[in-house]
Amino acid sequence: MHNPTIRHAAGFFLSLVAAMLWGVLPIALKELLAGMDAITIVWYRFFVAGIVLLVWLGMRRNLPSLFTQNTQTKWFLVLAATGLVINYFLFSYSLNFVNGETSEAVIQLTTLFLILGGVFVYREPFFALQKIGTVLIMLGLLLFFNDRLSELTNLENRETIGVIVVIFAAITWTVYALLQKQLLVKFSSVQILFMIYMFSIVVLLPFISPLSLFELTQMQFYLLLFCCVNTIVAYGCFAEALNCWDASKVSAVLALAPLFTIGSLKLVVFFQPDYAFSDRLSMLSLFGAFLLVVGSVLTALMPVFQQHRINKRAALVDSD
Repeated sequence: MHNPTIRHAAGFFLSLVAAMLWGVLPIALKELLAGMDAITIVWYRFFVAGIVLLVWLGMRRNLPSLFTQNTQTKWFLVLAATGLVINYFLFSYSLNFVNGETSEAVIQLTTLFLILGGVFVYREPFFALQKIGTVLIMLGLLLFFNDRLSELTNLENRETIGVIVVIFAAITWTVYALLQKQLLVKFSSVQILFMIYMFSIVVLLPFISPLSLFELTQMQFYLLLFCCVNTIVAYGCFAEALNCWDASKVSAVLALAPLFTIGSLKLVVFFQPDYAFSDRLSMLSLFGAFLLVVGSVLTALMPVFQQHRINKRAALVDSD
């Protein structure tokens, strides 16, 4: 795959598959929560993904070694693993209170939090275009909840609880992402995920109800299987997309995930009008979701625009 055109196409396709899988994931989780608690779902997802990565890395003789790492790296890994496992749990748990459209819209705050984390932790610049993207994200959220804003001020409201849980899920994912930037100096992204999965399998073990697997209906079992496969394939596509394409472009495509959530639920409601787990968004809320995506895409693509500006200046200097 040395042809740049092919690599761009592959990067886009793999990113789109990951966005689609992450977009439909909350729909499956919402249904599955009727038969299994959130923490057990997360454990099974990590267990299956961890076994697959163990076999994959073992066959390639690329299993990571922690014994040669310094104490700081080990602590970074523990904190990153803690951040990701809490993120998985909170996102799944939030679906006890909100529907897929809402959870996927609010989780877009990870884009904003990651930018702010980069600014305050790594002293990265905060460009004008990113500020515009931030405004669009906040405006998009306001429009998305335009007909529910008064309800969200009530802390006893179930939807308010769900939104707060998703916000904390976004914060914990940001912690994981910021720490992964440091860990990538020592490990590959696949090795990091493998160690996080192994850590999480052990840590979550005392809190799960594994026998609830045998109480699932056939449909719920298939949904659990889908969630497990989703974890492997989506992150696999994401990792491979990064090998083919710029990280900023991959992130921009991943920002389309809420559109897949909304579109999938619109399709479900079209064929099943009585379907309970849909917010049945108004046109103004849909426009808010669109602004959310645009804001996320703009902030994600900022490195591309910045590199283009640098290349343009360099070309002007060379021509002089």
